[in-house]
Amino acid sequence: MRLSWTGRCGGLNLIRKENMNPSRILLLSVAAVSALSFVATSIRAYPGGPPPGVTGGFGERTCNQSGCHNSYELNAGRTSGLGDLVISGVPDQYQPGMTYSVRVTITHTEGRDAWGFQLAARVKESGAQAGEFKPTDGTTQTLLEKGIQYIEHTLEGTNSNVFEFNWVAPSSSTGEIVLHAAGNAADGSLSPDGDYIYSSSATLRAPTASARLPGTP
Repeated sequence: MRLSWTGRCGGLNLIRKENMNPSRILLLSVAAVSALSFVATSIRAYPGGPPPGVTGGFGERTCNQSGCHNSYELNAGRTSGLGDLVISGVPDQYQPGMTYSVRVTITHTEGRDAWGFQLAARVKESGAQAGEFKPTDGTTQTLLEKGIQYIEHTLEGTNSNVFEFNWVAPSSSTGEIVLHAAGNAADGSLSPDGDYIYSSSATLRAPTASARLPGTP
């Protein structure tokens, strides 16, 4: 049996090889166990979602630009009129400490069997974390990387093209805030091929000087 990795996303193949030396079989068996352990660890680290940092904002690449889900150009579905990624529920101007119900919708549904996304909220001027995401059900989860919080789909969440969660605005004004999101309209083949990747953003204006944290005089 011969162990090999194929594809940019690390597809694991075990290929049978006849008349192989027994000692070599033992070594490859150990290698296979180690490789499978690595895969299991990766799955546990990011169950049903991508690693942090693929929103397409602040110098980050999307899953398309990283060379994985790249059967089509980024936002090719939008250009072709197949669908889009829509961020809704956020205000034009945020209020300190307020909780907002956010919805991410991937409108590309024709010929698609699974969907996913990742989103981050950052201060426009500095790129620092802005506010806090809070999942409201089992379809989303949060990850933290280098001080930035990301919210994304879970394995359960891939069954729907709509994701809902809460975002709590910073307790005081931090200037303009930008939400960057990337989404995947997948064909359900369990392969990165044939998927459409979308990206979108929303900018929230800073509150006025008279804005107060809820509950304060």
